[in-house]
Parts: sequence; C-alpha cells; structure tokens
Amino acid sequence: MNIRKNSSGSMDVICTGQDITSIKASERNMIRTAAELQNFIDLANAAIFGTDEKLLINEWNQQSAQISGLTKEMVIGKEFVKVLIEPDFHDQVSEVLRSALEGRGTSNFEIHVMTRGCDDADKRRIDILLNVTSKRGVDGKIVGVIGVGQDITERKRVEAEKVRVAQQLQTFIDTANAPIFGIDDKGRVNEWNNKAADITGFSKEEVMGKDLVEVYITKEFRASVKEVLDNALQGREKSNFEFPLFTKDKRRVEVLLNATSRRDLNGSIVGVIGVGQDITEMRRLMEQEALLFQAQAANDAKSQFLATMSHEMRTPLNVIMGMNQLVMDTALTAEQRKFTEQIRISSQSLLLLINDILDLTKVEAGKLELVCVDFDVRGVMEDAVDSVASRALSKGLEMCSFMGPDTRTLVMGDPDRLRQILLNLLSNAIKFTKTGQVYVLVELEEETSTHKTFRFKVYDSGIGISEEGQKKLFNRFSQVDSSTTRTYGGTGLGLAISKQFAELMNGSMGVQSGEG
Repeated sequence: MNIRKNSSGSMDVICTGQDITSIKASERNMIRTAAELQNFIDLANAAIFGTDEKLLINEWNQQSAQISGLTKEMVIGKEFVKVLIEPDFHDQVSEVLRSALEGRGTSNFEIHVMTRGCDDADKRRIDILLNVTSKRGVDGKIVGVIGVGQDITERKRVEAEKVRVAQQLQTFIDTANAPIFGIDDKGRVNEWNNKAADITGFSKEEVMGKDLVEVYITKEFRASVKEVLDNALQGREKSNFEFPLFTKDKRRVEVLLNATSRRDLNGSIVGVIGVGQDITEMRRLMEQEALLFQAQAANDAKSQFLATMSHEMRTPLNVIMGMNQLVMDTALTAEQRKFTEQIRISSQSLLLLINDILDLTKVEAGKLELVCVDFDVRGVMEDAVDSVASRALSKGLEMCSFMGPDTRTLVMGDPDRLRQILLNLLSNAIKFTKTGQVYVLVELEEETSTHKTFRFKVYDSGIGISEEGQKKLFNRFSQVDSSTTRTYGGTGLGLAISKQFAELMNGSMGVQSGEG
C-alpha cells in the first residue's frame, strides 16, 4: 500500500493486491506431505535415523526405538556413535557417517548394535545392514546424515546355521566309511571324499575338475558307467550298479554304486552324487564260498563213491577170505599152505583198508554215529592188549599195561570206537618197534558229577618220529617217510581216523617223540 498527495493537496492511497490462494494451497500440501512423510518414517518397517552436521541425532523413528530399546526422547541430541555403537566399531561407523557428510553415501554396511534392557541380562546384540546418505537443506547444502537400517540378525542366524549344517554335511561326506564322489553336468569331478581317495589312491586335488569317466574308468566299462551317470543327470537314478575300478597302483577294486541326481534350490539337476561301496572283499569271499561249495560237493561225491566201492569190494573179499580158509582147512603141501597163508594175510590187510576207508567216509559225511552204552574202560584196554600180544611176542617184544587198581572205570560211551583207537595205536607201536617193549598206561585225569576224562598213553622203544614228521602224522594217506611204506607197510589212514574218533568223543590225540 502506498500513500501520496495529489495536485489538490489531498492524500491518495494506492493499494496493490495479489491472489495467494494457490500459494496457501501449496503450503498446505507441503505441510500435509511433510506430515505424511514424517508419519511414513515413524511407522516404517525399517530403522531410520537422522543426524545434523555434528552427527547428533535429530531423527529417530519407532522401528529404531524398538530395535535399540532407546526411545526418541532418550537419543535426540546425542551423538549417534557413542549412544548406539560398540566401542570396537566406533572408528568404522564414524568414518561412514563423515563420508556421508562429505557427499559420499554408503550402502549395505553391516554394524552391530547392543540393545538396552532393564539389566545386563536383557541386552542382546543386533546385526544391522545400514545405508547412509547425505541430508540436504532447501539450498542443497549438506546439513546432516540420513540412515536406513535393516535388522538382519535372524537372517545372519539362518545363514550361520546353513553354514554349520553345510560344514557338518561336508564333514560327514569327507569322513563317511563309503566312497562318495560328485560330478557337475559336464561329468567333471566336484566332490571326492576321503574314502574315495583311500580306495583309489587319487587325492582330492588330483581329481577335482577332471572328467570322471574318461580319466578314471577303464575303457571296457566307460560306456556303461557313462550311461548310468547320464541317466542320473536326466533324473533316472540308479541303485546297486557294480563295476570294477582300477586304483592308482593298478589294483582292481570292485565297487557297488548308487547314482543320485544333484539339484539346486530351484530343483534343477546340476550334477550327480555317487555313493559307492567297496565290495572287493565281499566278492572274494563269495567266490571262495562258491569254490568251497564246489569242493564240498566234490568231496561228498568222493565220499559217496568210496563208501559204495568199499561196500561192494568187501562182499567179494569176504567170499575170497572164506573160501581161502576152507582151503587152508584141507590137507595142503607146504608150498600150498605158504600160498594160502599169503592170501589170508593180504586179504586181511585189504579188509582193514576197506574198513578204514568206510569209516573215513562216514566221518567226513557226518554219518558216523557213536553208541552210548555202559562199559568198563579197564576191560576195553585189556581186550586191546590181548588182541595184539601175540604179535608183540612173535617179535620178542615185552607187552605191558597198567591202570590204577583203585580207579573207578565204569563209564558210558562207545567201547568199540575206543577199542579201535587203542588197537591202532598198539599196532603201530608194535610195527615200528624192533626190540624193547610196548607199554600202555591209563590214568583218570578228571572226574565231575557227569563226566570222566581218561588219558591213554602208549609208549614204545621203536624208531621214533622226527619233529617234521610229527606235523603230518595225523594227515590222511600220509606217511612220516615214504620209505616206511616199503619197509613197514600201511596206508596212512589209521591215525587220521583214530584222531577223528577221539575228537568225536570230545577228546584229542597228540604225540611226543624223538628219532632213534
């Protein structure tokens, strides 16, 4: 408004007006927008704070208060770093804030904040991902800092848990007692555990990135192994696929493989995991079992053959022996009697051999059954001695036996098999003794409420047996020395059968001897 005099001397008032309706409306909109922006900041689901150029807090939204435990009234005007940041991170955070004051913002900067509780027990560490930018006035000058933070504590915990699980899984793979390998979609090795390295001799460093099939599978099995892995890359997994693998030192290892598709987070197949089993030893045992079964079958067939033949041979032999005895009972010349006597001796030897073979086949087939009757051990011993005494006397040998008179000798068992053992031992002692004596000693070694254990000892002053000869003494069809067959005769079956009889009666048989 202007006031001036006119020509007549009176005063004129000049007024100039401006329509500010739109300006006022604009101001109201600005105020409304600012209020909405402030409300957005206060209610935002992220921690937002502001500082002035001295880094004193002048903005603090509700999420900042909730995360830190510090209300807006508690922090306004306070230095951000000293109020909220752990001392170990003061310098780093201060540098970030100062950079923002100089116009250099920072994105995704991790800081650690200690929340405030009622006491120390309520305090906890919060991980914040912080974006910091410059705050400018209406004139464009930097007047402070705006920070937007995101609480990533839970995300960090989940990530740490994922790392822990991954490490445990890797440890499990590395230390598993089975070879485990992995390949990518090109067939290149990207996993190789300790067991795979142990079995093959190739270290993890040697195989990583190499083509598994082309480098480590023998040519004859490359096609079949590649087919299994290619099928797994297409989702067709394979179990119990068997193939040979040759190690670094050219040994053959039999492997049983399960090939499983390896998928990423989206479910797409990115490779194959193979879990194997070293079945080399199992395969060897299976082959040995098959060979053992074949050998057992052959042995059973042999035993059956020998048993049949022994039976078939014994029948005509008994006829020969009977007819020969009838001839011997007639008037014969000296020469004829010599011939028939030779027939008798040879027939008896052959009959003994046949009986031994028959006993042997029964033992091997498990068909030899022991009887269990009451008998007197002393009587069995005396019968055996009486049976061979004439042969001993004919060679000029002294035949002795002893058993304590107070020993209780009534037992239950198989007297015939015991007598057969004693006869065999005594016959051998007489056969291999030229001069001196054969002596039998029977002792009661142990007695319980249900069992009696007797020790039978046969001594002789014969040629003796070397230490090496004792090792094969109880083998079937074995003589201590081949020369004894010509000098003394025999088949090498008697002691073997006697030992088996003794073991069937829960006993044992051994020898102590020296040459000369």
